[in-house]
Amino acid sequence: MAFQQATAHTRLWEYFLHEDNMIMQRGNLFLVAQSLQLVAYTAILSASNGAGQNTSSSIVTARVIATFGIVLAAIWIYVGHRQIRYTDALRARLAASVSDFAETQAAIHMRGPKAAVFIAYTIPLLAGILWSLLLAVS
Repeated sequence: MAFQQATAHTRLWEYFLHEDNMIMQRGNLFLVAQSLQLVAYTAILSASNGAGQNTSSSIVTARVIATFGIVLAAIWIYVGHRQIRYTDALRARLAASVSDFAETQAAIHMRGPKAAVFIAYTIPLLAGILWSLLLAVS
């Protein structure tokens, strides 16, 4: 019985680590996608300004890219929010099941938001503001 319980705790711990890691990996993926969109946006406007003409097609294309940037930022917030809720539920379940984990969490608890909160909310919010401003000026 103790072996089965230890095995279940190990599986739960590995699953928690996997889900916690997914927050960071998804944040990286969205950040790279946003960066590539920003490069495309600036390249299109730079090419049209470099040629001495600001064609309507390049402005429309830039606006489409900015709109996709806003949508991607909103998706990033949604996905991050769900992932944080899920990971928090796993953390609570792990703390309830594994006393060592609960003790460690209590001992190292720091005030303020977790890094995952910045990755899930702050960075995409800033990206959305950036795209909104770029959409307004293009």
